Amino acid sequence: MTVDKVLIIGWDGATWDYMDPLLGRGELPHLAALLARGARAVLRSTIPPYTNVAWPSLVTGLGPAKTGVFDGARARPGSYEAVPTNLTGYRGVPIWRWVNRYGLRAGVLNVPMTYPAAPLDGYLVAGFDSPRGSAEVAYPRDLLRRWAEQGRPYRVLAEEIALMDRQNPHQPRGDLEEFVARWVALTREQGELVAWLWRAWPVDMMFVVFSGTDSVNHRTRDVEHIARVYRSADEALGRILEAVDERTLVCLVSDHGSTPAHRYIALYRALHDGGWLRFRPQVAERFWRRLPGPLGRGLPRLWRRLPDWARQALSWPLLRWDPRLAVVYENVDWSRTRVYARSGMGPLYVNLQGRQPRGIVPPAAYDALCDEVAQALLALRDPEGRPLFGRVWRRDELYPGADPGDDPPDLVVEPARWSDHVITGYPSDPPVCLIPKAREYGTHTPDGVLVLAGPGVRAGVELEAAQIVDVVPTLLALLDLPLPAEVDGQVLREALAEEPTVRYAASEAPAASDAAGYTDEEAEDVMQRLRDLGYL
Repeated sequence: MTVDKVLIIGWDGATWDYMDPLLGRGELPHLAALLARGARAVLRSTIPPYTNVAWPSLVTGLGPAKTGVFDGARARPGSYEAVPTNLTGYRGVPIWRWVNRYGLRAGVLNVPMTYPAAPLDGYLVAGFDSPRGSAEVAYPRDLLRRWAEQGRPYRVLAEEIALMDRQNPHQPRGDLEEFVARWVALTREQGELVAWLWRAWPVDMMFVVFSGTDSVNHRTRDVEHIARVYRSADEALGRILEAVDERTLVCLVSDHGSTPAHRYIALYRALHDGGWLRFRPQVAERFWRRLPGPLGRGLPRLWRRLPDWARQALSWPLLRWDPRLAVVYENVDWSRTRVYARSGMGPLYVNLQGRQPRGIVPPAAYDALCDEVAQALLALRDPEGRPLFGRVWRRDELYPGADPGDDPPDLVVEPARWSDHVITGYPSDPPVCLIPKAREYGTHTPDGVLVLAGPGVRAGVELEAAQIVDVVPTLLALLDLPLPAEVDGQVLREALAEEPTVRYAASEAPAASDAAGYTDEEAEDVMQRLRDLGYL
């Protein structure tokens, strides 16, 4: 059971629910060939099953309690300000750093949560959460120039997404046909790049992620448009596999699953109705930024300089016209808020005295408040009498041992049906409503995909269960490398042809990056991208 090299291919958001019908019609021939000589499984994601929570767990083998990533954004220490999480903000050693430690070279391309691109033995091109125009998107810094010299300039994914139409279901839509066509072209280009890198920059382990399979799910429920992107991902897979020899272990994986979304659940409505969340009676600064030209640049600065009473007085007629103008996270009234959410992903936070900057909930009331919120949310019903939420997790139940300094949520809500998309919404929204066809799109589920094929893997095996944290231990065992001592996952022995020798080694922090992460301007750029994607 000797594995010379490992190739990990991520199809972000991929699901067997979309793929099996295409496989049945012969539309994914390269994936079908991979499956014929390998093992498959449903890969259970993190809770919540979202990109920037799941990928850190997948690449380290650690659950969120250890990576310290729980939500679409985190609070700056001592502040309510929400900022994106990047490579400098999660713990654990990514698999590419771990194999470097044992003398193996690694290549990384478009894996989320990898900005800034820090030096490693190999190369790295950061993922979609990179700020536009940054020089720190790639290492070595001239890597993308060398690809451009081949006559195929790389379109940095962060910049490409910014050029596509806004994917937030509450924003105006662009041309769907053009959107899909651009993803098809980008996916094919990325497949060409991966094949070139595999030959021109030899490494022992490559980890590449294709994002179109997730992005198209966020944009439409149309099965043919979704199928086009999956077919282009399969074409890219075939192009890559042409460059790979039989001694290479291939792992195809997704961070979570996908499904068509049919209804909204408005989280802010539920929290407001419970009396736990309030907003200041003034127009939120973010709305002034949406005005065109000089107005969008100048009015926010002027608004910040006004005293609070003046902002409220000027806001009164506007809020009578549309109360939603006050409803954004940055405009929460902390003096009257006991429980709040930064996103619709599920995490809820108690505004606790002594922990939050302006906390109002006494520590003695914490447990009773958590019970009150959980019971009230679980009691919510749709017009047919069905529950809206299937489970409300307590922090210690879901993230035992989490470091309080990592800003873990106090509660996490899950919808009773994953086709119901939980959004922050507005207190004036109905608790649940159908998504209109003009705004149709898909959302996430916990059930991703895993395929293993190559030396050491049993052919034709379907595993009963696999967890997202099992990927790293299994690949390291096949490489005959020690596992990090703190890893949460298990080796998927039932997928392997021989019983592996599993041993552990003490972990160590990865080398510090010379890059400092996001500037304030870059952080806002990435935060807006997360809002456009519907994550915040």
